[in-house]
Amino acid sequence: MRPIRSVITVACAVLLSLGVTSAATAATPTIEVNSQNPVTAPPPVSRPHTHSCTVPLATNFPSNNATGGAQNFTGTIAVPAGCAGPWAKVVLDWTTSVSGRQFDRSGSLNVGTTQIYFGTTYEPDPAGITYSFAKDITEYSSLFTSPQPFNGGIVNFLNSEDTGIYVQTVTITFYQADRDNPAPSEPDVVAGLGGNDANPGSATVHLPAANLPRNITRAVLEVSIKGNGCDEQWFTDVPDDVSSQFPSAGLCGKGPYREIDAAIDGTPAGVTQFFPFIFTGGIVPTLWRPIPAVGTFDMTPELIDVTPFVGRLVDGKTHDVALTVANIGDTWNLAANLLLWTDHHAATTSGTLTSDTIAPTAIQTENNTTPNANGDITTTVTAARDWTTSGFVDTSAGRIRTTVTQHVAFRNADAITAGGFAQQLTETDNGTNASLSFGPHGLVRSTVHSFQYPITIQATFQITNDDNFNLSATVDMTRRLFDLTDTGGAPVVRHSSDEVNSFGLDQRANGVTVAADGHSTEFFAGDNDTGEFGTHFLASAHGFITQDVTHGF
Repeated sequence: MRPIRSVITVACAVLLSLGVTSAATAATPTIEVNSQNPVTAPPPVSRPHTHSCTVPLATNFPSNNATGGAQNFTGTIAVPAGCAGPWAKVVLDWTTSVSGRQFDRSGSLNVGTTQIYFGTTYEPDPAGITYSFAKDITEYSSLFTSPQPFNGGIVNFLNSEDTGIYVQTVTITFYQADRDNPAPSEPDVVAGLGGNDANPGSATVHLPAANLPRNITRAVLEVSIKGNGCDEQWFTDVPDDVSSQFPSAGLCGKGPYREIDAAIDGTPAGVTQFFPFIFTGGIVPTLWRPIPAVGTFDMTPELIDVTPFVGRLVDGKTHDVALTVANIGDTWNLAANLLLWTDHHAATTSGTLTSDTIAPTAIQTENNTTPNANGDITTTVTAARDWTTSGFVDTSAGRIRTTVTQHVAFRNADAITAGGFAQQLTETDNGTNASLSFGPHGLVRSTVHSFQYPITIQATFQITNDDNFNLSATVDMTRRLFDLTDTGGAPVVRHSSDEVNSFGLDQRANGVTVAADGHSTEFFAGDNDTGEFGTHFLASAHGFITQDVTHGF
């Protein structure tokens, strides 16, 4: 048994050590060199060497119908009898081809009422590009034990200029478990709560949780999050009193700090911060060709352990799960699932929430420098969160007590110059979420999730109109993660660092593009999903991959 405090200290040390970005140990280049197809550095999803069955959901399916309207692929997924389970792994594969001109769009896949994938697309090259990603969806295994309806696709819009149609091939592969590849411990029930949009006039969405099992022992709330409009790059937003000093620049307000506050039946149940995703058209489109920003294709949902609330969830009633966007400045797409583990030896469980210290808002500060002779100003915003929830659930194995804690520290310093048309910001966002469960015989489960999301942006926007502008930017963004799971045996640890550094330039005069160029690198160092450590380095220039070297994995 190891104290939470010491585990958190180790997590932070590992995250800091992964900040070293060197490709010195890289091995032989792969075939990506000279390609303009999008590529990413994180390791691929591993596939067990067991009997498997692949079920197609869409084959060369266009995002738009014959009249140009957006369309989804739909149907019913039924796992073949030859792969009836249990499964060692379930993997979603999605390949997309697109040519012409188009903006980045969002795509999703729902099985029943459960959203199992959400992400954004790549902005195409006129000559056409193809890209693929895979997602481990084993956690949703319980959904596939009986036939389920599915609905998915890319929400695309066409007009006389934006002509690109996304053509999609989507499959799910089920890998049978065997002695060497056992089925992992996944939720017994996944309750899809659906989704809705929050906006400045209504910052809270309410999602009903009905017909939940009466014998829950553990519960995790999974939240998918996407900001739009002024909140698409919320980390570049400035406080309202700063935005008002540069009226012609149109700077977005509400400041740079966002969080999602979750409540169950009106009681605060958890808080989640999230990675500063940048879509492939974000800031300057040439930043992301052909190496996209970190996590763009698969916007990983956030997890909030709500096990202390199990006593409420097992009462057979419909419960209100509320999600609120703090400091909201524009529309947000929110969706949620409840991941539920049940008591296999009892029809009912019971419990009580015993402690809840979640404050209504984070502790936030704003400090602004006095404008200099040119009107330049630096605004610094900080935020912090520390909270605990505790509760117990009475099960067939006895009483299990769970404590969930969070510590988060956020800082964004933004120097605004050139009358508001240039920004240079540095943001650090660090946090640790921990959950500790004890039963009559000791440790039941301990989980620690630590993150560091540093991002630096230097951007200049000289805009007259859509036909006359000069955009340039440099972005350095990193996602460092540390995860530990201990169920009383050997702890499972996964850690990684994924960094993209990119420069992009886009200039148009009198409706003609006179400059469009960029260069970028991506370096991933960390574990794959089997725990094997490796590195992967990518470099690009002028829209083509120039280096692709790996070591390990």
